[in-house]
Amino acid sequence: MTTALETLIERIDGLAAPERVDLQRRLDAAGVLDQFEVWRPQPGPQTEGYFSKADLTLYGGAAGGGKTDLIAGLALFAHHKAAIFRQSLKSLKGLIERMNALMQKASLGKITGAPPRWVGPDERLIEFGHLGLPGAEEDWQGRDHDLKAFDEGAQMDPRKILFVLGWLRSARQDQRCRGLIATNPPLGGQGDFLIEWFAPWLDPLHPLYGTVKPGDLLWAVFIDDGDAVRTVWVDGPEPVEVEGDVRTPKSRTFIPAKRQDNAYLGEAYDAQLDQMPEPLRTALKTGDFQAARRDHDWQVIPSDWVERAFQRFDDGVDRDLPMDVLAVDVAQGGKDRTVLQPLHGRRFEQNIVRKGADTRDGADVGALIVQERRDNALIVVDCTGGWGGDTVGFLSRENGLPVEKCVFSAQSGETAKDSRIPFYNLRAQLYWRLREALHPKSGQGLAIKRSATVKAQLTAHRWKIKGGRILIESKEDIKDRLGSSPDEADAIVEALGWKDKAAARQISRSRAGTRAAELDDPLAGF
Repeated sequence: MTTALETLIERIDGLAAPERVDLQRRLDAAGVLDQFEVWRPQPGPQTEGYFSKADLTLYGGAAGGGKTDLIAGLALFAHHKAAIFRQSLKSLKGLIERMNALMQKASLGKITGAPPRWVGPDERLIEFGHLGLPGAEEDWQGRDHDLKAFDEGAQMDPRKILFVLGWLRSARQDQRCRGLIATNPPLGGQGDFLIEWFAPWLDPLHPLYGTVKPGDLLWAVFIDDGDAVRTVWVDGPEPVEVEGDVRTPKSRTFIPAKRQDNAYLGEAYDAQLDQMPEPLRTALKTGDFQAARRDHDWQVIPSDWVERAFQRFDDGVDRDLPMDVLAVDVAQGGKDRTVLQPLHGRRFEQNIVRKGADTRDGADVGALIVQERRDNALIVVDCTGGWGGDTVGFLSRENGLPVEKCVFSAQSGETAKDSRIPFYNLRAQLYWRLREALHPKSGQGLAIKRSATVKAQLTAHRWKIKGGRILIESKEDIKDRLGSSPDEADAIVEALGWKDKAAARQISRSRAGTRAAELDDPLAGF
């Protein structure tokens, strides 16, 4: 794709000599080029970011790529009203100092006040804010800016970013409006939402990964799934129907920048980065958004174990076996999602996910189960909090199908195999059993369909000892911490929790069939 800068250069080169002289005269008269005596974007990613036409740009990745200067240059020279955010006001100090230095050179005054702001001629405005405290985003409701910039955006709450972007607008004719997220790679899972928001450039699992280039424009809409926000990519900027609603897409792009793209930083800065521990060092030097995702000390399931399960699925473990269990996490009209997880032998096949609004009652969920069930599989329904009761009634009373009930808050009565420590409740037991099964030395060889969402949910859970028993975070705790519900992970542990019962049920049925055959044919077996 031709960049905006390349298009501009091509048009200027195509002008006749008198037209080029006239253009220069008009630019000089308007003072357009004066800014470049104070600041100009460096060749490469910074220039590409400055001239990008994207509605929402992710810039940076590696440390030292000129993120701060890009924000400063855009706010001072490309926009009329700008709002710049960091996670805390204190962390804005370095950015403000850099902007004040540029403003002094341009005789534009100084950023002052608490919170900091600058008011210039012709009602120009630059404001600074933070999004770290609860409700901080609400202070920006209704306040329009044509630049909303988020410095170190990986540290921020994605819903707060989207809330603030809701007032990205300008009443000035022909004023360019844009959102900019400048950041280093996510650390320890914080900021993983950026991988989903810019998946074609960052997520190896995305079908467009490897085919799009930095700076290319792609079009997308954000979809609110209640407590989670996801992206739907579309073909272009025209209004499009997405899940029953007509939406207007916005463009996004990712422009990576490294220290080598910044002429003002040299090998001394590289040496400083080399002092960082791994995987932080690799992430900051390469800009790899996957490199620094490290496990929490109290994480139930290590990320590497999940990756091994993904690889076994890719290798075809237990492919084409019949369905043994169909586990169901129910959402009846709520903000969460209904998830059906099939288990075939040791293989967790692709799950089936529906919005809560599309499964409003037990009949809706039950009909979906009947539609997706195969091979007389054992049905397990999450009845924690009573949400699955209507579904159980629809299946058992109205259709005569046997159903197992899973209540995560129920007592366990079992202990961990290695430590013999008892479990606080059934939720702890089921997640710990998955941990034990995924252990590289367990020999169980579970295979899970590769999914960024599933990996994020499985690796999100943390544990602790409470009253001498193993306690796993509740679904509500996970939702409060991550902003989304672990529905898909819950369905996986449900399926595994009833795997042995399904196998025993199958053996019992097989024996019953053999016994019936023997009664019909007394000579059977001789």
